[in-house]
Amino acid sequence: MSRIFRHSVLALLTCVMFPPLFPMAMAEPQTEESLENSIVKIYVTSKTYATFSPWNSDSVTSNGSGFIIDGHRILTNAHVVADQVFVEIQRDGNPKRYQAEVQTVSHEMDIAILTVKDPHFFDKGQPLQLGDLPDIHQEITVYGYPIGGDTISTTRGIVSRIEYLPYFHSGLSFEMIQIDAAVNPGNSGGPALVDNRVAGIVTQKSESDGENIGYIIPSTMVRRFLKDMEDNRYDGFPDFPIEVEFLLSPALKKKYRLGEEQTGVLISKVCANTSAEKVLRRGDVITHIDGKNIDDDGSSPLNARKNIYFIHYIDLHQVGEAVSLDIVRDGKPLKVDLPLDKADKTTYLFDQKPRYFIYGGFVFAADETYDSCMSREDYDDDKNKDKQDNVTVTQVLAASSNLGFHDLPTTALKKINGKTFNTFEAFYKQLKTTTEPFIMLEDYSGYEIAIDRELAEHEHQEILEQYGIHRDHSAEIDAWDKELAQSK
Repeated sequence: MSRIFRHSVLALLTCVMFPPLFPMAMAEPQTEESLENSIVKIYVTSKTYATFSPWNSDSVTSNGSGFIIDGHRILTNAHVVADQVFVEIQRDGNPKRYQAEVQTVSHEMDIAILTVKDPHFFDKGQPLQLGDLPDIHQEITVYGYPIGGDTISTTRGIVSRIEYLPYFHSGLSFEMIQIDAAVNPGNSGGPALVDNRVAGIVTQKSESDGENIGYIIPSTMVRRFLKDMEDNRYDGFPDFPIEVEFLLSPALKKKYRLGEEQTGVLISKVCANTSAEKVLRRGDVITHIDGKNIDDDGSSPLNARKNIYFIHYIDLHQVGEAVSLDIVRDGKPLKVDLPLDKADKTTYLFDQKPRYFIYGGFVFAADETYDSCMSREDYDDDKNKDKQDNVTVTQVLAASSNLGFHDLPTTALKKINGKTFNTFEAFYKQLKTTTEPFIMLEDYSGYEIAIDRELAEHEHQEILEQYGIHRDHSAEIDAWDKELAQSK
């Protein structure tokens, strides 16, 4: 919940588009000359869907970069291969392309692992070795295949900052390194090297007026991701089920009975139905995380000279572990262990086909509800707490059965025939089984939509033919129709 605290700066950033861990033994790093065989260009064909006409799809081609790691794997960005239907890779100076497959993807961390169908591809090219988190002002070299040419490109710069920032691809915040090396479309997924070891993966660049400002996923987070994958299953990154307030006000610190030398963050909300409810309370002050001090602005030591937002130490844990917290409650110090038993998820949708159906010219689309943090009081009072899907009218295909609604804007629905619904399936089945002459839909402000059921069903096929629609619903509805037919 707390990892999205920097969403206000998300607009400044933009993506750079168009098994075992790395070995810990200190083997000799690769020479500059041999790197070209370990860094690949990735060609991707993706499928896109139109928001207002989800039955339509189009193919888009793009390219990015990647590099070989242990286990006959290639590491790249998730956004390079998002929504992919076909992936190929190519080495510098070799026209042959090899078909690849996405093995694992973390859209939260913007990392993906590819495998190559032809095992002989890995006969050439050594796995790159993972390095340490670089220091500020340390020189760094970016490798990849940016626009403007087909051969491998290198740019050099320095490490400018190490901060806790939002990843454009997911909207979630994690540790990120800012560099001043030139980063352009096509560089995404390529390695950034310090002393020929991977310091991070190129992920995005600044959209602000600053020149040569790029961002890389640090080796710290790459290690964390690969450790998750040791059991060949991606579990994700733990959710921190509380919201906090900084304690920059002396009056606020005094109110919560902190001593002069004590620092920390104030818990302003504990998320209902989470493990945090059992060990934390609103009004607790968190002073340390895994033994590391938390300052009044939420920062904790990253190294001897730099601090980072304390949630970074939640990110380093695996889902299923517990984090140790020192808190002050009612002026008394306590130690608690908070189970991290739930993964955080991006609200952005990738690698999913749209869910929709058309009825009487009305196009209904569904998306999952966002699991927001609610206090226990708000949760108990919430009448929609069991809602799993939002259903929206995305457009109206003009016909005589829907006169008066042709210009209807996108409308989120709350009720059908006076009844609420929690899932897309429930909404669909209510609509298809009603015997009422009119289907009445209602949005959250009380605005009503009336559908003449008999006329809508009579004109349905004609509407599909007029608008050239080959499929009036998404795949999962076939099973629902079968259930309805069997129940008659």
